[in-house]
Amino acid sequence: MNFKGKHILSAEQFSKEDIEHVLREAAQMEPYAKKEKLSEIMKGKILATLFFEPSTRTRFSFEAAMLRLGGKVISNAMMNETSSIKKRETLYDTGKVVSAYVDVIAMRHPVAGTVAELAKGANVPVINAGDGPADHPTQGLMDVYTIWKKFKRLDGLTFGMVGDMKFSRVVHAECELLKNFGQSRFIFVSPKKLNFPEGLLRSLKEAGHAIEQTEDLESVIDELDVLSNTRIQEERFASLREYEKFRGAYSISTKLLRRAKSEMIIIDPLPRVDNQLKVEVDDDERAKYFEQITNGVAVRMALLKLVLE
Repeated sequence: MNFKGKHILSAEQFSKEDIEHVLREAAQMEPYAKKEKLSEIMKGKILATLFFEPSTRTRFSFEAAMLRLGGKVISNAMMNETSSIKKRETLYDTGKVVSAYVDVIAMRHPVAGTVAELAKGANVPVINAGDGPADHPTQGLMDVYTIWKKFKRLDGLTFGMVGDMKFSRVVHAECELLKNFGQSRFIFVSPKKLNFPEGLLRSLKEAGHAIEQTEDLESVIDELDVLSNTRIQEERFASLREYEKFRGAYSISTKLLRRAKSEMIIIDPLPRVDNQLKVEVDDDERAKYFEQITNGVAVRMALLKLVLE
């Protein structure tokens, strides 16, 4: 794909070659993400971050990426309440309007498909920063980058996806990206009512990957090369009562990890809640979820460069 001027809306739009291109660019960006070097390649460019849903890491990561590359940022973290969306302006028109002010847009929304709707009206590249339970391509790319840095490959691995498989846009994006590489094994660990979507399972199988589903993390922990943990997401349930049925379903602890491979890595988009990922795990060298934060800045720097240069 020629990235220049393109929207980044879905993990599905990336080929194997596209992913490898982004990973190489991200590696080049790491010194800037780590604050070891300065850059002005985005000088004169402006990023708008339009967030209709709470965020710490994703919004700050996009903004830090642009600022550290010499660009500027305008931001609205409460688009539902403090923009003309409140006056019933359409997403299409919002895309048209914001495009007049900036060179690129990063957007998050709780409803699937809404980022694509805004992109229809936009005259500048729009990057999906998470749309409901559907997709989160930049988070998927940073997770894949973290795995690639550790293993120097993205095939022949056993991936353990743990937690909310039904609503996790992060796991959906990871799998859409990883399916492009050689055969691996995917083990989905979740309560039955939060199983991974059937359509995505079929897509992985058709790509030649081995698939398993279980509710029991302990029974497979010793087989995993990558443990991708994601919280049970309260905001995706119709009621607190429904969420409480699944709350605390899993807990990753030092005791559990005694049985895991010494070379396994643990990734997690955070935040952590309900002891699903215990603080005691932070000191384990296999824990990569805080390293992911810097990796995320590097990946988003790479994407900004690719769509704008």
